[in-house]
Amino acid sequence: MSPIAAIRLIFFLDGLIIAKWLPHLPDIQAKLGLDIGELGLALAALPLGIMASLPLVGTFVIARVSERGAIRLTFAWLAFTSILPGLAWDLPSFAVALFFFGSGIAGVEVAMNATADAVETRLQKRIMSSCHGLWSVGNLAGAALGSLALSFQLEASLTLPVAAPLLLALAWFSTGQLARNPLSSAPGPALALPDLPLLLLCLLPFSACVLEGAMADWAAVYLRSEHGAQAALTGAGFGIFAAIMAGTRLTGDRLIDRLGPVFLARCCGVSGLLGLTVLWAAPNVWTALLGFALMGFAASLIFPISVTAAARQPGRSPAMNIAALSLICFSGYVIGPPVVGFIAGLVGLRTALACLIPFAIGVLLLAPRVQPKLAVQPT
Repeated sequence: MSPIAAIRLIFFLDGLIIAKWLPHLPDIQAKLGLDIGELGLALAALPLGIMASLPLVGTFVIARVSERGAIRLTFAWLAFTSILPGLAWDLPSFAVALFFFGSGIAGVEVAMNATADAVETRLQKRIMSSCHGLWSVGNLAGAALGSLALSFQLEASLTLPVAAPLLLALAWFSTGQLARNPLSSAPGPALALPDLPLLLLCLLPFSACVLEGAMADWAAVYLRSEHGAQAALTGAGFGIFAAIMAGTRLTGDRLIDRLGPVFLARCCGVSGLLGLTVLWAAPNVWTALLGFALMGFAASLIFPISVTAAARQPGRSPAMNIAALSLICFSGYVIGPPVVGFIAGLVGLRTALACLIPFAIGVLLLAPRVQPKLAVQPT
């Protein structure tokens, strides 16, 4: 397996392991007796776990181990923590499980993006968008597997522990051709905080992450509560969202070369505005699925082109810049679920999703920030 194929497989497996539990979310909500506000607060624990762990990943993993070692170490922790949400018995245990699951996501997030950038630079071939496309394909596969399990009335407490070791074995196998080179030549700072230019860049994917997190966390609940979708269809909204996002990302490298990152980012912002409007006004499930398709395009290219732009920022190593970018971006996932849940408890889930329109406008206005700025190389 080539290094490009290896890192693409890691992106696919990461997307699958993150998404495979989401179709179970309405059943977990019912099992634990959570209202929509409590569910929103619990879901916020996952991105909080991501944010709390990102600085540690940059300091204690990326700066000390190789590409291969970083992915093997972080994926092992992700596989273990992915089991925990299905084993929760009440609100506090569910929140704790999601927090640890978030810590597992954080490790793989930085390790695989830093490795993808290293492979891209070493081979002089653009692969970042297609890697994230495989991540979205993994999301789609995870949503499909979760929906399939629901159709057979299999609970998360059974399916998640079975899937975790299988996915870990595949991830371990795929890393054999990755380099033993360190991802960073020197230990990073204790906190991977961005400087001002990088912070301004981060505001764009931050807005996109708010939108993406809302779709991932609330799609199944929205279809069931607003349109009465049956169990087999509860995963369809997120599935359509992930499918469009995957297709766009898989062709994204060529699109970016032809049309440029700024134009494509603006198109994503317009698609987000349209998608949220459709979800607010949708009279039935099928119209709502169109809204999720538009949101899939809106969230497709912002993060991968932002990762490339951040890796090219001067001053620090690409791995540390990616960790800083991820730290800011995943705070969008912290904001999204509780805000949507709180507003939904007051005025309903439709209006709560419509209240995310300012973030779509933010994507549109901040699009010029994704133009990469190359670091000055010493003579």
